[in-house]
Parts: sequence; C-alpha cells; structure tokens
Amino acid sequence: MNLKKASTLALLLMAFGGFVSTTLGDSLADDLGAQPSDFIKSRTYIGGVGTSTTLDQWGDFNGTASVSIGPVSINSGGVTGISNQELDLIPSIARNFGFGILVGQREGPWAVEVSYWRSDHTGTYISSAAVTFTAPSRLEAINLDFKRYLFTQLPTQPFVSLGLSFPWLFVRQGSQILDYQNPPNISTGQRNVVGVSDEIISGFGFNAGIGLEVYVDNNFSVLGGAYERFAGFNQVNGAEKFSSSSLPSGSADPSQVGSLEGNGLNIYVGTTFGFQ
Repeated sequence: MNLKKASTLALLLMAFGGFVSTTLGDSLADDLGAQPSDFIKSRTYIGGVGTSTTLDQWGDFNGTASVSIGPVSINSGGVTGISNQELDLIPSIARNFGFGILVGQREGPWAVEVSYWRSDHTGTYISSAAVTFTAPSRLEAINLDFKRYLFTQLPTQPFVSLGLSFPWLFVRQGSQILDYQNPPNISTGQRNVVGVSDEIISGFGFNAGIGLEVYVDNNFSVLGGAYERFAGFNQVNGAEKFSSSSLPSGSADPSQVGSLEGNGLNIYVGTTFGFQ
C-alpha cells in the first residue's frame, strides 16, 4: 500500500469515526470518561476469540502473481559470478478458522485493545504453464484497535472499531531458486528449480469494524464482530537475502516489492474476562 493510498484510507476512517459520533449526537469532550449510568465504567480485560480469516482473492493474492529477481551479477573477492533467479510466489489462500488472544483497557464508552491473530490455510499458486502449486500457509497479525461502545447503560452494547494491523503470511517452500546456468527444460520451457525455501510476506494495514458485546458483569462478557482489513504487503523474505545495493538497475528487489494489496473480511466470536 503506497503512502497516498494509506493517507486517503486513514482520512476515510477518521471521517467514518466522526460521522458515527456526530450521528449519535455525542460530544467527544463529554465522552472521555464513564458516566454514572454506564453499565461498565472501567475495566482491564483479557480474552480469546475464534476467527474466520482470509485474504481477498480478487486482489494481488489471487494465486497468479510472483516476485522475481535475477540473475544478478555478484562480485566477491574480485571474482564476478552470476546468481540464479529467485522466484517468490504470491499465493491465494482459502478462508479458514483460527484463533486470537487479546488484552485491553476500557474507560467508559472507549477501549483500546491489542490482539494477536493466527490461522492456518492452504496456499495455491498457478504458474504460467498451468502448473498448480499448493503449500501450507499461515496468516498472522498483531492489531491495535480503538473501540467506541454505544448504549453504554445497557449490558448489551454494540461498538465500532478502528485500528492498525501488522499482518504477515508464511508460505511453506514458496520461494524458489531457478537454474540460470543451464537452458530451460525442453518439455516445459521453464527453468528447473534447483532450490526451495520458505517465505514470509509482510506489511501494514488498517482495520475498520463493527461488533456486539454482551456483559454479564464487569468480570465476564461474550462478544462477536467483523472487520475489514485494508493492507499493503511490501516485503517478501525468501530464499536469498539480496540487498538493494547488489541489484543492477531495473531489477525488482523481493525484500521491497512496493505494494501487494491484501484486504480481507475477518469474523470473530469469543469471551473476555475482566479484573481490577
């Protein structure tokens, strides 16, 4: 996600939050603390959720994209050699279930929450030669979310949330080293794979969501919700760790790939436990 897109999205999310507050007739200055009639006034909590997560397959994670580098001229000890090409696959992943853990602090109608989410998936990549590659994949994220609760006098409280996300996708053997020292395979026309390695695709994003939390008391609640993650993945760490200084002009650096759009709708249900 480039800076312009990220800035535009941040402004939209801020406008969304302002719209919700204005619509409900709330004044931010009046809402910073708990009111005497609030069901929950102050609460530190931990919790766990079951999740359903994915990366949208209509974006860059559609199973047909890849990031490549090489061959690259490398000078070592006065001897110049030509490296093989690194090909980092950008797979599609199917929606699957996972889990998350969270910790937060609530004051009146506001809460700040840090969470870690993890889910296992099957990654699928289809090459230009119509060869399908599947691999175990793992989608993880650390999130920082801000929540605004509504109808705070009641035990059942809807909320809206806005936040930041730091997601990464692990792909088993998703990075390949292609043989550039010999001609392509006669039968397929493709370079032979001479080495494979795991890869990690990481980035940065924004969360925007809604949910509902039902409180038994200050000590226990049940919650559920959904949020859309708008993310740009700009780093790929694969088989070889090329630095930008070792690349010839015009080469793509797989550790800095620009922007791979990876949005996704995430759904969760769980419980929280409060303590003083």
